[in-house]
Amino acid sequence: MRAILALTFAFLTGSLPSAQNAQLARFEVVGHSPPKNALGVARSSAIRLTFNQPLQAASLDAQSVRVFGRWSGVRAGTLQLSGGGRVLRFTPQSPFSPGELVQVTLERSLESVIGQHLSRGFAWSFWTDSRAGSGSYTQTGTLFPGDTPYGVHGGDIDADGDLDLCIPNEGTSDVSVYLNQGGGTFGVETTYAVGFHCSANAAADFDQDGDVDLVIANIEDDDLSVLIGNGNGTFQPQQRHAAGVEPRGVAVLDADGDGDTDFVSAHRVSSDLSLFRNGGAGTFAAEVRFDGGLNRETGVAAADMDGDGVIDLVVIGYSSHNAIVLRGDGLGAFQPLTPRVIGANPWKLALGDLNADGFVDVAAACSGANVAGIALGDGTGGLQAATTYATGSFPIAIELGDLNGDGLLDLGASCYGADFDLYRNLGNGLLGNHTTLPAPSAGSCMSLHDRDGDGDIDVTGVDELADRVLLFRQDG
Repeated sequence: MRAILALTFAFLTGSLPSAQNAQLARFEVVGHSPPKNALGVARSSAIRLTFNQPLQAASLDAQSVRVFGRWSGVRAGTLQLSGGGRVLRFTPQSPFSPGELVQVTLERSLESVIGQHLSRGFAWSFWTDSRAGSGSYTQTGTLFPGDTPYGVHGGDIDADGDLDLCIPNEGTSDVSVYLNQGGGTFGVETTYAVGFHCSANAAADFDQDGDVDLVIANIEDDDLSVLIGNGNGTFQPQQRHAAGVEPRGVAVLDADGDGDTDFVSAHRVSSDLSLFRNGGAGTFAAEVRFDGGLNRETGVAAADMDGDGVIDLVVIGYSSHNAIVLRGDGLGAFQPLTPRVIGANPWKLALGDLNADGFVDVAAACSGANVAGIALGDGTGGLQAATTYATGSFPIAIELGDLNGDGLLDLGASCYGADFDLYRNLGNGLLGNHTTLPAPSAGSCMSLHDRDGDGDIDVTGVDELADRVLLFRQDG
């Protein structure tokens, strides 16, 4: 187990509140930096939180304050208290990955000096900056994983600073792992057994040891596999968790604010979702099934949609053709809000602030209409009427990332009947400047990440019919 945090305490300015005044206000976060959903944040930026009461230093540890980069993984760093104990600063030991989504999570056990705890956990996210890109791409390599690869995690699983690849293979029921040797070149494949027709996947630190773990949905086995990482690019044998019928989506979040990471799966055939609560060491209780308010729930993602510091869920319904926000209560329950039509037969979704207004928006690959559907968030949990953009035939996956380093999120759509489509953000959430990257048979899914370590965003595309992974480098 590697150290996650170093703690230092410097009570620099300010005074303790009187017990009478402090008890009038609930202990809570009253400010933070970077702002929620900020775009283009410098990769070495410190993270700051301001509380309305001084923190009890003894309540700070690696579980109570967690920072996780989608690609860089668990971030080690130093915690420092100042401002009379009201200001908490996290300084990362190393920079975040270019253009990645960073999640900051506080456990509700955090305590003030007068003994009050947070009533709920608190979380927010932001996107880091990336280097200006040329917009042109060259295929520099091809990988050959197992049969019918679909899904990709493009993050650092061996903690060496380079982004590796984990590819679920539906036909061979395993995950192909390729470790980055530096500069975007990869070593030999290692495989790990999971369930049949494995597909949707997500990464988190489930056992709180500082290493990256994976959860993978097994469509035909009606369950999910958890692979606990060893920190060196290898994984322990799978744990299996029964779910609904045909799990096709999975999202990771601290649903109950207890300081560990849970996950939720979406099931197309049983038309519902399941919450799996983490026991704290990467072991999970049996599913808690709940309704998503749609027809044939297929995709699920997690973000704070209403700005209250509690993570919500966004779900898409394959047969109801819409997206819905499920508002989280911070204790493990979710309340469906009003659904919004997003496009015919949405297959996958992605979340991010596309129009730079500070609110999370929803993008979906709408396979039945050959479009990408965009529903802007209104900041209160609601979704506005969708705008659609034409894609190639049968889009089945969607991704967001800053391709050209302008601080705006661009979009990638993977089209099973065609290729990989990239769209530049023109401002105000409008998309254009369409670029197509070729797929031999079927553009199935992609990852937008800095695979070669030069600071700009590359594209890793998966073709599930040709059984290969295509490495596209953004030219210099």
